[in-house]
Amino acid sequence: MTQPDVFQNDYLAVVELANRALSSTQAPYCVIGALALGVWGTPRATYDVDFLVLAQCTDPQPFLGLLRAAGFAVNETWHDANPMAREVVLRLAHPTAPHFPVDLVFSLSPFDRAVLDRRRAVDLHGATIWMTSPEDLILMKLRASRPRDFDDVISIAKNPRLQLDLDHLWSWADKLGLHGELDYVLHAAGMCP
Repeated sequence: MTQPDVFQNDYLAVVELANRALSSTQAPYCVIGALALGVWGTPRATYDVDFLVLAQCTDPQPFLGLLRAAGFAVNETWHDANPMAREVVLRLAHPTAPHFPVDLVFSLSPFDRAVLDRRRAVDLHGATIWMTSPEDLILMKLRASRPRDFDDVISIAKNPRLQLDLDHLWSWADKLGLHGELDYVLHAAGMCP
């Protein structure tokens, strides 16, 4: 087995372990970020997996207990270096693949509730994983507004396997103040006259 194969296997194993632990909670969750991009758009390298979790409260202990039982540990060094993120992001690592962190992003926002209501079950190498919808990933990336996010969004919009729900996109783009950004990427993707 080559080194890239080992890394891919480690990464997928960590994703599956975290997914299995989170699936035993009552809280809705889904994968967001680069792993979701690999499903809906052009894949790019990533060394972490991000899960959006509906926070019923600010106490992450129920999630932490399940993830600790699966072998995950909190990355205290990362939390010490990112004190402002402590309230919304819980970074974990598994001892079998410490180089692939798992981030739990907790949210109660109306948009994130809608994201979790629209999540989709996706088969990822034999495991069923909740994934953000392509439309909601587009909106998340437009909110982040990094240069690579615009490229990511265009790759999703150009995916011939997808039929994007443009009504949903425009509705939430207006609510989130992203109308101009959505117009820009849809034009760049050739989806607007």
